[in-house]
Amino acid sequence: MNVFLLATILAVFAAFLSVTQSMGFGLRTPLIGGIFTGLMVGDVNLGFEIGATTTLMSIGFYTYGGATIPNYVVGAIFGVVAAAKTGDSTIGLTIAVTLALLMTQMDILRRASATIFQHLADGALAKNNIRTFELWTLGGMIPKILADGLPVFIGVLLADNLTVLAEFSSSVKWFTDGLAIVGKALPAVGFALLLTYMNIKSFWPFMILGYVLFAYIGVPTVGLALVGAAAGFLFTVKKGAQ
Repeated sequence: MNVFLLATILAVFAAFLSVTQSMGFGLRTPLIGGIFTGLMVGDVNLGFEIGATTTLMSIGFYTYGGATIPNYVVGAIFGVVAAAKTGDSTIGLTIAVTLALLMTQMDILRRASATIFQHLADGALAKNNIRTFELWTLGGMIPKILADGLPVFIGVLLADNLTVLAEFSSSVKWFTDGLAIVGKALPAVGFALLLTYMNIKSFWPFMILGYVLFAYIGVPTVGLALVGAAAGFLFTVKKGAQ
């Protein structure tokens, strides 16, 4: 397939996934991005391999408290293209992880740009101009579309340079160590932001209980969720009885 056509299709698809996420559909996943890209490059198995691996990497990452997280969807798309071009899935995964982390900067830019549309929409609503308010609200999707679509388009056009980035990231230890630290720190930052929205002063015993169960006893996430649901139910019933 022509490189320009491939870049266009993958960019539109990435933008489409971004829009559907805002609509409440669960299509924007690394697995779907990887499989579709694999279909476009003629190797669905490769797309499934990288998409499934990056999906496992993304488990546990969520925008808690509005935190910025690695974009494994775009990473998976890039990774499949690089793997298909080099014939090495390891390089593809290296590309996927590296660019997923680098895309956090694009997410920050996207969120900052979206506030412009939000303020314009607020101004229109203050004037009771509903039509303009609706247009500016929908316009807020533009940064979200560009944040995924534009990097994919430019990156696929410059796919030859992806191998250079992969070789650099795998050969320079301080760079890979830095990415590993950032990758581990992002979930902690997200949870810290989430805690700022919670009434920790009143519910700090639950937080300590969850920490002890996870850190010292090794209770998995599902087990913690069940304990939290039970504790919350008992607390609510007791409070209601009073």
